[in-house]
Amino acid sequence: MENKKIINATPTNFDGIEFRSKLEKSIYKSLIDKGIQVDYEPQKCKVWDRDGFSVPYYDRYGKKGFGLITSKPIAVHYTPDMVFDYKGTKVFLEVKGFKNDVTPYKIRMFREWLDKYQSETNIKCCYAVVYAIKDVNLLLSLLDNES
Repeated sequence: MENKKIINATPTNFDGIEFRSKLEKSIYKSLIDKGIQVDYEPQKCKVWDRDGFSVPYYDRYGKKGFGLITSKPIAVHYTPDMVFDYKGTKVFLEVKGFKNDVTPYKIRMFREWLDKYQSETNIKCCYAVVYAIKDVNLLLSLLDNES
């Protein structure tokens, strides 16, 4: 089961891509207009996975059942909205209209995944959560000043 619900989002199509929101499309278009090659939702990253736990776990199941839960924990995945290279940095972008209760946890897990990815690949990375085109412009300005 994937977390696909975006509050008040209107799916829209542009450039042959089905975006989950008009904001994602606007930010994508803004980056393309700047001459930046952008990949939309290019990869699903497994940010948490376990084979199981050693401590027994009991909970309700079904309508009347209660007992030991033996199922394998469900892996957690995260898909960055956009990925692009900018002046030697691989930028992972999350476009947010509104944060939900899961957002802080997924951000933390993805940042841990990114640390591992960066150390294994030696590719300089950054991650940004943006809420408007002005945030993207500020991010690019910050990255320009790092160069």
